Amino acid sequence: MTCSPQKSLNGFTLIEMVVALGLSLVTVSAVYALYISELKAQYVREDRLEMQQQARVVIDVMSRELLMAGYDPRGINHDTNLSNDFLGITYDPSRLSIKADLNGNGLIGDPNESIIFVYVAKTHTLRRNTGGGNQPFGENVESLLVEYFDKEGNPTVDSTNIRQVKITVTARTEDPDPKYVPNGGYRTVTLQSRLTPRNL
Repeated sequence: MTCSPQKSLNGFTLIEMVVALGLSLVTVSAVYALYISELKAQYVREDRLEMQQQARVVIDVMSRELLMAGYDPRGINHDTNLSNDFLGITYDPSRLSIKADLNGNGLIGDPNESIIFVYVAKTHTLRRNTGGGNQPFGENVESLLVEYFDKEGNPTVDSTNIRQVKITVTARTEDPDPKYVPNGGYRTVTLQSRLTPRNL
């Protein structure tokens, strides 16, 4: 008569436990590393999206206000034969100065009738002044370029001849991306708009 071997009821050996624990640790470490990597990638994507939205907002608002430059509901001044008695846009390569008589009272000193956009390179900030001081308008802006053109599309430095304005805004990410070498790790996006204000 043969005896069948009895199954061991003692459980796992110490070696089996150490091997299982080691494999579990490797698996958990791999999953955690993958999670951290994806978390960093998600942060970079969100930073880039915020950069693009910032550039769009700056271009949209500046474009809207540029289109109102020179607005004067009083119509043509027959003494001077001009559509208004103020310059809608004043030439200045370092800032954008826009004027419009929005309420038609003949003055351009009311809020939002004289707007100045200034870029501060030290803080990477675009500031907007509507009469109450330079307020932050765009953050993480790397550069602002304003170009002025006459009615034929030629560059001009004469404020009375300005008929078109081209604005170019370069925004950058808030934080550098360690995997991106150029520009100190800051990714950038450049948007531009060339406009012909209808009231000039």
